[in-house]
Amino acid sequence: MKKVLLLVVTLFVVLSCGFSGAAYAEENTSSADYKKTVAYNFVQEFCEKFPNRKAGITANFPAEDSVQHYLKQQLLTATNGAANVEYKSFPLSDAANAFNIEARLNKQGADKQIIIGAHYDSDGQGANDNASGVAALLIAAQTLSRNVTALPCNVVFVLFDAEENGLLGSYKYVNEMTQTEKDNTLAVINIDCIANGDNLYVWCENKHTDLADLIVSKSDKLTEKPYAKGTFNLNNGIGYGYVEIPQNSDHTPFRMAGIPIALFFSGTYSADPWNYAESENPLKNTMNSATDTFENLDKNNGAEFVAKIEATANAISQTVLDVSFLTVAENQRSQMINYNVFGRSLWARIICFGLLVGAVLVALFYSRKLEKRSILGTAEIKNDKIFTTPDANDIFAFDGKKSADTTPSADDIFTFDGKDKK
Repeated sequence: MKKVLLLVVTLFVVLSCGFSGAAYAEENTSSADYKKTVAYNFVQEFCEKFPNRKAGITANFPAEDSVQHYLKQQLLTATNGAANVEYKSFPLSDAANAFNIEARLNKQGADKQIIIGAHYDSDGQGANDNASGVAALLIAAQTLSRNVTALPCNVVFVLFDAEENGLLGSYKYVNEMTQTEKDNTLAVINIDCIANGDNLYVWCENKHTDLADLIVSKSDKLTEKPYAKGTFNLNNGIGYGYVEIPQNSDHTPFRMAGIPIALFFSGTYSADPWNYAESENPLKNTMNSATDTFENLDKNNGAEFVAKIEATANAISQTVLDVSFLTVAENQRSQMINYNVFGRSLWARIICFGLLVGAVLVALFYSRKLEKRSILGTAEIKNDKIFTTPDANDIFAFDGKKSADTTPSADDIFTFDGKDKK
């Protein structure tokens, strides 16, 4: 009997582990031993295995020892084979290609989609920027792949290449989208540099939105990025409505295309709206530098960096699986800031054209005026005097006396032939 009971318990444990997924299970970092978590081990392995992930390789297809091949296998594991994973290459230079890596979870009968992205390229190890974002994406991918039937829409995971080269991977992705695909994309969730900063932020618009509220409600570690902090409103009338100073990342091309976005990132803001930093601790300001290593991330943050990664992943998966998500996401476009003149770029172009025409007319008028001045300045001056200068008495009646004639004649006003009027 004891043997049977032991066998049943053992079988239950094995099945439970298999159901939760051994590779990317969501873990509780309240345990003191955070170094056993999936997030910790992935970031460590990723940074040490690929210590320099600059975009572009000379081969036409990723080799088995390439970072692209490694990440494809990680996505296949995270989604437990439920997603179709593929490379999307694009030329970085004449001699090198870059690769976005995409995985899609399809909800039967759905035409709407969301995109969850993070860039994997870096200068150096890039532990915070952006191994941390890749780790959160993989953990979220596993949770969502286990709940395909509960998904409100299709979910596309994209690991972007060449972000550090000027968002080339995300621009490539957006440029290849059809208008129908853009219209059917409810939101793009981008994860970048979430592990090292003092605060964990989410950012949707430079104003209150229901999507931001829903996301923030999923984790007590999340706060919404302060409105108007580190953001410059630029009413250019044609393109992007604002310039994001510290958090320009792979969500930007999608936002420029009119697609709602949510950005996860960490950092801190002081009273100065432009004064963004990763941390008030100078040792933790490592972004885009050789000090952004796994060793420094672990030394300066410990269990906290793992907690931020897991909080991000859990907030994303819980938000997408929330029963209100579809309604909130579909309404997000109406809550986006539209800085275009009258809401349409056509009006902006008309106004710009009108201003240009006005400027040309003013320039022509001014040039004609200068031409007239030139003619007057070079004309011959004649000294023949026709009139003498009349004095006040010749023109006006003083002491309340008026001329009998209401209309003065020329003789009343002017002196002719040098003789005074008598």
